[in-house]
This record gives sequence, C-alpha cells and structure tokens, in this order.
Amino acid sequence: MNNGLGNLDDLFQAAADDGLTADTLDLVIANLNGAAVLTAVHTPLDQLATNEVTLAMNILDMSGSMVPHAADLIRAYNDDYLAVMAGSPVADDILVSTIVFDDRVETLHGYMPLDDTPRLTRSEYDPDGSTALYDAIAAGLTNMVLYTQQLRASGVTVRGVVIVYTDGEDNASKQSAKDIQRAAADLLRQEIYTLALVGFGLKQSVGFVGMKNGRTPAQDLAEQIGFPIGLDATLDPAGLRRIFHMASMSTIQVSQMGAVPMGMFN
Repeated sequence: MNNGLGNLDDLFQAAADDGLTADTLDLVIANLNGAAVLTAVHTPLDQLATNEVTLAMNILDMSGSMVPHAADLIRAYNDDYLAVMAGSPVADDILVSTIVFDDRVETLHGYMPLDDTPRLTRSEYDPDGSTALYDAIAAGLTNMVLYTQQLRASGVTVRGVVIVYTDGEDNASKQSAKDIQRAAADLLRQEIYTLALVGFGLKQSVGFVGMKNGRTPAQDLAEQIGFPIGLDATLDPAGLRRIFHMASMSTIQVSQMGAVPMGMFN
C-alpha cells in the first residue's frame, strides 16, 4: 500500500507524544482500511517548497440531491477556491486534499501543491446515492491527522483547515456523530486545526433545535459533530461562488497568520 505516510506505528507514537488522546487515535485506527488511507498519496517531504504548510481538506457532499447543482459546484470549487488560492502570495504553503461522498467515501487525491491539484470535473463529481456524512468526516480527519503527524515529526510547522460541505444530515454512515465530536474536541485542543461545516439549504428537523436558541441548522449540525464553525449557504451559483471564495480567503488567512483568524468565514 503506497499511501505516502511512512511507518504508521511511528506516527501513532508521535501523535500520542503531541497530546492526542484515545478519542482521536481510536477514530484513526477505525479508518485505517478506509478511503482516507488506502488511496491517499501525499506530497513527499523532500518535495515540499516550505517548512511551514497549511493543509486544506475539503469534504464534498455528492449525494443524489446535489445533481441539479453539480456543474455550479464544480465551477465554484475550481474558480473561486482553487484558482483564488493558487494566485495568492502563500500559494506555495498550501496543500489541498479532497474527499467526495454519497453512501460511499472516496479520496480524490492526497495533499498536493496547488499547481498540481487536479481541477474537479463531472468524472469525479457525479452525484448519486445517500449521505454518509459522518464516515466522510472521519476519513478526512484521519487523512489529516496522519499526514500532520508525519510532517511535524520531520520539523515542519503545520496548520490544518477542514471544511465539510453538505446539503443534508447523515443517513448512511457506520460511524456516529459522537465519534466525530470526541476526535474534533481533541484536535481543537492542539490549536492548529480549523474545523468548519457548510450547510446548503439545511432545513430544521427533529435533530435541529434551530433558531429557537439562536442557532441556524448548519450551526446545529456543526455542533453535533464538535465543529465550532457552522455556516448556512445557498446552492444557487452566486451562493456557491460566495462560500467557496470565503473558504479560499479564510485558508489564505490561516496560512498567513499562523493561527486561526478571528472572525473566520465572516
């Protein structure tokens, strides 16, 4: 298995030495044979352009309800996210990885420099099926933790930005919101990770308290998985362009400032 991650036992020990607890390590172990690791080929250490990197993980809902919006999402991801970051002063410091999911989870590519990151097409983004949201997030966090630990063990300064995009609640995962929530809390304590969820047109449901307590549906869903940032967005072309542009600018800010910026995504 060529995943570019090296000796996993060493990575687990480095993670424990860095203060990650069983909450995160259990999630990683549960996903070692999944999409996060089996298909993840990361940029080798000797090919990094800098010793300070920002890892940008995108987790894109590709369930059947996204069919009418596929072309607009692809365009916004390519033009307002990848292209904007590629034209920024910190382009060399950002490595991008992207996961898509319906009832299955697929890692399109491991962490790659922006110049090498493939643009999204209908071949890779072809909506169908149900929504394995929690499994996809677990795969993304596993992917990021393993590569982060490899980089940090080699003296590279790392920051991580995970952004999940979904138009609905989970209805197909083997893993639970609590599994994600415990790991997210552990990662946030390290103060190098930014975790955000974008909800496309989410409706209040049985699981949502919603605006009764001042929270929107996206904020409620984010809270269920332990993500501190929850953003409601629309699926029209302008809304998609806006949210992907916001994601690109926020990732650039994280890379420039060396910390999660105040008011990220505002």
